[in-house]
Amino acid sequence: MEETRKAKRSKVEEEPEKVKEERTTPSTIFNYKHCHAQTLTISDQHVNILLTHSNEDDFNLDGKGEATVRSILKFSVIPFHRDVLGCNPVILPDIEEDIPTRTSIPYERRGEASDLILSLLKSYDFHLKSESGAEYSFYRGVPSPNINMQNLVCSILDKLSTMTISSSDSTNKEEKEKGNDKFESTSLTSATFGCFNVELISPASDRQIQRFMPSTGSSLIQETAMIYDAVTKPFIQHIVDGSSLGWIKNIIEGKKEKERILVDTPEYLLNIDTKWRTHPDPFTVPREEWFQHQSTEDLYCLGFIKKDGVANLRDLTMKHVPVLRAMLNEGCETIEKIYGVVKDQLRVFVHYQPQFYHFHVHFTRLENEIGAQTERAHLLSDIIQNLEMDTDYYKKRTITYKLQKKSPLYKQIVAFQEKNNE
Repeated sequence: MEETRKAKRSKVEEEPEKVKEERTTPSTIFNYKHCHAQTLTISDQHVNILLTHSNEDDFNLDGKGEATVRSILKFSVIPFHRDVLGCNPVILPDIEEDIPTRTSIPYERRGEASDLILSLLKSYDFHLKSESGAEYSFYRGVPSPNINMQNLVCSILDKLSTMTISSSDSTNKEEKEKGNDKFESTSLTSATFGCFNVELISPASDRQIQRFMPSTGSSLIQETAMIYDAVTKPFIQHIVDGSSLGWIKNIIEGKKEKERILVDTPEYLLNIDTKWRTHPDPFTVPREEWFQHQSTEDLYCLGFIKKDGVANLRDLTMKHVPVLRAMLNEGCETIEKIYGVVKDQLRVFVHYQPQFYHFHVHFTRLENEIGAQTERAHLLSDIIQNLEMDTDYYKKRTITYKLQKKSPLYKQIVAFQEKNNE
């Protein structure tokens, strides 16, 4: 069995390298001309970096010679990474005072901070793990054997400690002194170099970038059927008519992520969601070893209706109940068979508003509460029951959900409400 596994691993390691040569990778972006890095959002475990860049021939430049292509890197991080990757926060115009400080020290948005981020990222080799479509791909970042990491860390810590704090900060002097003390006391033993997982979205659309921008606050929306028909439905249709859903079609058609598919029927499929980052490697770990694996506490699977024309919860009618019921029952049975997690330990739900507009269902373990907020999640069993009572239930009802104030949809809904309240 071990020889077979090694053979599989060898084959997998060869295949991604071929794909890697044909697509934009993190490493190629870092070395593009005019590449600039800024921090969108950062937490104790994750950071989202916005890369603005051109290609090697300066093809994607505006009239001022500035890069126009944008990509997003989503990282899992360790403390040392967080200090560096958070040093160049994006500042939104006109609302800077509303953005909470995202780093321990509020550095200015400057070229030297961007260069510092890129110097760290360039010291890693990125190995392709999987890809979903034109813009989504997943990598493992590993310290490059050609880089003296200790020397690099010393250089980075020195630059961090001497960076100039924004003169607009009223606590400028005090914060700078605290920052210097912090970095001077940082030892190399605590700055573990480590590896990390990274998701690359390239090119990234305006909507994808907006999702990771610093929060400017949220509001609950009372979306009536009138607001949906007048505002939300055209907004969704504009996105559906674009090219942002190509990665889903690649999965449904079996062009991508075949190793992650758990159920595949003519009506729907169920696969392992990329949010389940602790899942055993589908390429190298046999499925029989997935049963009661310790990672099942993070269980996260995703079901897709294959048919086009069902973008979200409001598109559902009684005719969709059979496929919804099959997805609920057969999906739970498959998860129990493969992972040993029984149905009464699974939360099966739908988001409104969803992250993307091709109808999909989330399967998570009860302990995993990601995405389970009351103002967003609708249990699939409740959806089926509501449709059986009234085929137009979701076309007629008012749905309450949370939207960030920076969202274009929020702005359009507010403008519509103000116009109709005059």
